[in-house]
Amino acid sequence: MLISVITTLYNYGNYIDDCIKSFLQQSLSMSEMIIVDDASTDNPYKKIKKYKDYNIKYIKFTENKGYSAAKNAGIEASKSELLVMLDADDMLTKNSLRVRFDEINKGFDFIHGPCLDLKERKTSESKMWLKWKQYPVYKNVHAQSVMLKKDIHRKIGLYDESLRCKSDREMFARIFNHDFKIGSVSNYVAVYRLHERQMHKSKE
Repeated sequence: MLISVITTLYNYGNYIDDCIKSFLQQSLSMSEMIIVDDASTDNPYKKIKKYKDYNIKYIKFTENKGYSAAKNAGIEASKSELLVMLDADDMLTKNSLRVRFDEINKGFDFIHGPCLDLKERKTSESKMWLKWKQYPVYKNVHAQSVMLKKDIHRKIGLYDESLRCKSDREMFARIFNHDFKIGSVSNYVAVYRLHERQMHKSKE
């Protein structure tokens, strides 16, 4: 496999179709999607099972373990040396994998780029990219835009499972405090869906 797209899922069964379709439209066919279901209660598998003939693996937790544990399970199950994290309510843009794959093969360990925000069927450029261009620090990396080498996790470890949210930011802080080669692309690489059920908006 060239790339493993790891998708964490918790009660986003109404969005998972769009997420999977965005993976299937990619031009790099020798890639896999690993969907890690963190004990959803809305039965998302009824939609996922129709894609069983594609390079899509479904992992189901029997109890809710959290976002970080789901990411780690996906990493451990992946068959590729290149990883992309994509939340179940978000989507890849066309050629998203190809653009980052071509760039990371120039010698980078970690590649990211701009994303589009999607709200009420309208898209706009995420403000995160503007912040990155002004202040290229780990806090301004959009979690949905990253492609990295699995070797990074071998060197600095997996996601902190004690964190129920913002574990991406903590991971990026560790990465930026090492000597990994970090690069970026200017193409939009993901569509970030804005809605009231997003994890970071949850009181829990």
